[in-house]
Amino acid sequence: MQLKNPLLLYRGEEFNANFYYQTGVDIDHSFFLLDGKTKILLTPKMNYEFAKKTFKGKVIIYSNPIKEIIELIKSKSLCLDFSSLSASLFIKLQENFKLENVSEELLKERMVKRADEVAKTKKAVHATKEILNSIDFSKHKIELDIKKFLLKETLEQGFEQAFNPIVATDKNSSFPHYTPANVKLGSIILIDYGVKYEKYCADLTRCFFLGNGKKTKEAKANYEKLQEILHDLVDNLSNFKDGTGLAKASESLFEKYKFPKLIHSIGHGVGLDVHEFPRLSEKFNDNLTNSILAIEPAVYFKGKYGLRFEETIYFDGKKAKIL
Repeated sequence: MQLKNPLLLYRGEEFNANFYYQTGVDIDHSFFLLDGKTKILLTPKMNYEFAKKTFKGKVIIYSNPIKEIIELIKSKSLCLDFSSLSASLFIKLQENFKLENVSEELLKERMVKRADEVAKTKKAVHATKEILNSIDFSKHKIELDIKKFLLKETLEQGFEQAFNPIVATDKNSSFPHYTPANVKLGSIILIDYGVKYEKYCADLTRCFFLGNGKKTKEAKANYEKLQEILHDLVDNLSNFKDGTGLAKASESLFEKYKFPKLIHSIGHGVGLDVHEFPRLSEKFNDNLTNSILAIEPAVYFKGKYGLRFEETIYFDGKKAKIL
């Protein structure tokens, strides 16, 4: 990424994907300054030794970071990621620099995945699939039991959770971002989950069916149609090239299968964040080449049940592959 002015990124209490991508390290309460080819990490004393060992660039211990940043930067303008900046830090920097928001540029740079990023995501996906396939529903009674199992397995296998699991049974599955509760498992169970391997996320959704009632049989048939939609989109991804084309193709398939219009996007980019660029929407024409995508056709019937089938996919510009 070519920037005319220096770039400053901050990693506070929480993980910052752009900070990690640019620095290759995840060190809390640290500032990263990129000025031309010069890379500087300003970090508190407690993190200095670790920073020296892991960061490829100059490391400075700070006592008054804003003052020291002002002294280091000779330019009157400064590039920032507004989306990860606190209001107080923004105000302090605004007093001394003309600020430029490069949030979108940073996200677009991360959109194109290197081979090592694909490999890490693939490992996260495989681990997630193994965990989902290992669920024994006879041993669990409520939604929270499944959530506990997913998190326990994740930790025991040496992974991190990419996001809080969605476990929803029967009518609760009609809410796309439902929070699992002390609710007895019914005949339809939707699970949306992913683990993280070396910071890279997986995102998968599966539906499970217990019993053979009329509603369950209907749901199974609809679930098979969602799988057909996903595989149709994956097989033809080279014909779309951008997020707009993929979104329009998904709408046509939903009409073909006589499903109600999707109430969320057909998917999103996946990487260091579970939701990132490219955007799969008619509003954006983000290029899909060399990106990792979560494609998630879904149908929701209010007061009855919801279904979603989601895979994590890599597209090299010619062929899409389910990881």
